[in-house]
Amino acid sequence: MATHEYPEDLQALITQNDIKFPSVEHIPAADALKLSATSAPPTTLFLDCRSEAEQSISIIPSAIPYSSFDFDASQATKTTTVICYCTIGYRSAIRAQELKVYNLSGSVLSWSHVGGTFVDSQNRPTNKLHVYGNEWDKAAPEIETVKFGFLNFMLESLREVSRMIVSKFK
Repeated sequence: MATHEYPEDLQALITQNDIKFPSVEHIPAADALKLSATSAPPTTLFLDCRSEAEQSISIIPSAIPYSSFDFDASQATKTTTVICYCTIGYRSAIRAQELKVYNLSGSVLSWSHVGGTFVDSQNRPTNKLHVYGNEWDKAAPEIETVKFGFLNFMLESLREVSRMIVSKFK
């Protein structure tokens, strides 16, 4: 397992989050970056567990929205390394636990610190990344962070909860 030195405040958030999900296998960002760079099988599939509004700012290249992930994870994981991510790793840990796949430890924040790249909604490289607020504004210095206002945050949270509820009844 690769290790990376993160700023102390980011490392504290990562540790705090990973401890909340002891049954989830957390993959360090440096390891995920190495896996994504290999072209030979097994392939790597990143599942973006953030809201559509967050995804509209940027995603990890080739990631797909969690809402589009509709095949059997137990079959996919035989040939593909599936890695869920969000901003810091809390929402993605919930999804990773459900699917029994990896959670990107520190998610997009740690990804930015190990040299991971992002693309915008047109699949063009970007240095922009959505973070919810000052507490999560821990991206690498070269990343321009975007924050939505409180009202947008609440609306996105309600939409996400609604999607989660609806998916439970499908």
